[in-house]
Amino acid sequence: MNQLKIKKSEVKLELISEKKLPNSADRTVIVIPKYTINEKDEYNNYYFELDEYIIVANNVTGEILYKFYQPNAWTSDAVMLSSIEIDTGLYNLNRNHRAFGIRVNYIGSSRANPYNQTVLSLFIEENNILKQVLKNLTISEFRGEWDTNCAGEFENNNSIISIDKMQSKNFNNLIVKTIKTVTINIPTNEDCVEKKKIHTTLKKLKYNGSEYK
Repeated sequence: MNQLKIKKSEVKLELISEKKLPNSADRTVIVIPKYTINEKDEYNNYYFELDEYIIVANNVTGEILYKFYQPNAWTSDAVMLSSIEIDTGLYNLNRNHRAFGIRVNYIGSSRANPYNQTVLSLFIEENNILKQVLKNLTISEFRGEWDTNCAGEFENNNSIISIDKMQSKNFNNLIVKTIKTVTINIPTNEDCVEKKKIHTTLKKLKYNGSEYK
């Protein structure tokens, strides 16, 4: 934070995340969320906005090797930003680039209308900079409306990313498989009957020279 000229008091400390890169043992990814707004709304709920700092640092010297900065990247209000995670899965986009991911998790505050969401962004090191090649892809989302006892309807979407052999602009395409589950609860004779429908879709994302779309 000294290198970035950020004060400790300016940072949402509980959301800081760090993880060593498995393919570069001497490097660590660190996420630093810096407040731009931190206050309470008219309902006395905490509201904050955060600048996004993502850095790759040398484990031994602490030197910042690469940095990504996005102002006002994250907002937390009635849907609360609950955690930020670093994803070092096998995102091999081509022979020279293995991406790492940043997963941002949100959760709603309403019991009658439950909600949670996780979005994923992917980053690579290219030409001595940290580059975002996938921005805020929703990989899980749950929403619903019910009477808090039984009757209601819920929708749950979960996505898995796989790497395609085909390429666009010298980067492998991404295949996003999404499983959608719709659940309807019906109160019947002092019981709660659950009915489910499951639907699977496939979507292909292609690199356009700057990002995946």
